[in-house]
Parts: sequence; C-alpha cells; structure tokens
Amino acid sequence: MIPLGASILSFGDLLILFIVVGIVFFWWQQDKLHRRALALAKTACDRADVQLLDDSVGLRRLRLRLRRLNGHFIIERHFGFEFSPSGAARYPGLIIFHGTAVHSVDLDLSRTLAD
Repeated sequence: MIPLGASILSFGDLLILFIVVGIVFFWWQQDKLHRRALALAKTACDRADVQLLDDSVGLRRLRLRLRRLNGHFIIERHFGFEFSPSGAARYPGLIIFHGTAVHSVDLDLSRTLAD
C-alpha cells in the first residue's frame, strides 16, 4: 500500500517520460511523412513520365514556421528527390509539408529540355 501523500513518479521522472514520449511521437510522425513523401514522389514521376532515381526521398530541411492565417507555429518539412527523363541526367524534385498537409510537389520539368 502506498502511503497517503507519496507519489509514484517524481516531477523529474514525469518530465523525462514526457520528453521520451515526445521524441517517439516526433520520430513516428517523421517516418509516416517520409513514406508519404516517397509515394507522392513516385506518383508525380509516373504522371510526368520520368524515372524516380534511387527510389528514395530524403529530408532536406526541417524548420518551425509561423502560419500567418491563424498565428500558430507549424513544422515545415522539405523532402528532396531526384528524377530523370532518360536516366542520363539527374534533376531535383521537392515535396513540402506544412505540418502533415502537403503544401507542394515540384518537379522542375523546364530544366529537362536539354536532356
């Protein structure tokens, strides 16, 4: 039996627990968005009839950003990938998330005309 007034976890223990839970949640969210970015890159490359190189996307930028509409902070993530119309040259692509929402998917197809 626990005596009255005694706590099971101290404040320091709770703080460490919240930090660990926050890190795990952030990692889980990041992994989920990474898989979503890969699927978006594959779809965009298929629609543009170009080849997604290395079959991968990578996190290029992560920052805290203030949304002007409601004044809240969001995490902005930039995932980069490379594509090629012929396999000979590599061109950059970019997927931007604002929070968990897709902000943009960009394949700079104007630069592939020299290919």
